[in-house]
Amino acid sequence: MRPTMKMIAQKMGVSTMTVSLALKEHPRISVETREEVKRVAEEMGYRTNPMVSSLMAHIRSSRPVPYQANLAFLSDFESRDSWKDRAFIRNAYDGMCERAKEQGFLIDDFWINEKGMQGGRLEKILKSRNIQGVILSPLAESGSLDYLDWTQWSSAALGDSLLSPRLHRVTHHQTHGMELLMEHLTGKGYRRIGLAIDQLSDTKVGHAWSSYMAGHLLRIPAKQRVPIFMTSESSREESLEKFTRWFERYQPDVLVGHDNQLDLVKGLGIQVPGDVSFVHLSLPSKLYPNSEISFSGLDQNWTQIGAAAVDLVVAQIYRNERGIPEIPKTILLEGSWVEGETTPGFTAK
Repeated sequence: MRPTMKMIAQKMGVSTMTVSLALKEHPRISVETREEVKRVAEEMGYRTNPMVSSLMAHIRSSRPVPYQANLAFLSDFESRDSWKDRAFIRNAYDGMCERAKEQGFLIDDFWINEKGMQGGRLEKILKSRNIQGVILSPLAESGSLDYLDWTQWSSAALGDSLLSPRLHRVTHHQTHGMELLMEHLTGKGYRRIGLAIDQLSDTKVGHAWSSYMAGHLLRIPAKQRVPIFMTSESSREESLEKFTRWFERYQPDVLVGHDNQLDLVKGLGIQVPGDVSFVHLSLPSKLYPNSEISFSGLDQNWTQIGAAAVDLVVAQIYRNERGIPEIPKTILLEGSWVEGETTPGFTAK
């Protein structure tokens, strides 16, 4: 006879609900009880029924989930709410809040650079609020947060800017994104494709953009090659001067870049798309809502990235996994091409 959870409960002298939660690694059940339930279940030869599990998952998804706890969202920008100035982070936050609510959690945001937040105070605050899971915003600059006591939390980082510690992370598949852009641009007849980016942004994505473009340049005829234009932390006037020389020398058919590079284009009086086509590398939802034209580019799907980060953290909470993982995992979500008016297709001049 196939053993059931009720039989396990009877043997142990506990409720069937306790057995069910223990087998799901629910944090409401103590670690000792969970381990004992799993030991007894294994001795009795208990195995979950995949069809029943699927049915229960469907039932749970169709009814409201009771509130369980809050998850912390940590940011380190120049002020408490500066992350809201980054449209892609706002998209991620929206996705986090929606998915957290579906699973019975709420999101509480914290600014780790707030005065007095160092020296273990942040950890004490999160502990006092019974926050077991943490999602880290992309950092203002690539760097480390080793001073925080990560052993207390189930955690995940958004993006690739956190260098240490090596946490689980969720981010956009930047290499695939570049492939997708190139596929659409070459399909529209563009050949002289110019990547214009700033060094900080490229560093934050592990140099995925510049690395992909460097390989692309090796695979195309020499007459089609446009060297990468990369700005550093120089003044706008200096950047504009360098960009002018680069643009006039190489005459790209289309520029691939961000807001900063679009600003340089406008600074030269270059019309988009009349004089040059333009593709945005990270086109968040509702970007440039007051613009007279719609931009072509890559939607990195940060709303889904935020939702996936919640899934990752909640799964760790249920499995009682805390601290820095021995082998961190990276979840890559693919982006989507957004067709706009800034890439009408190449026409020989």
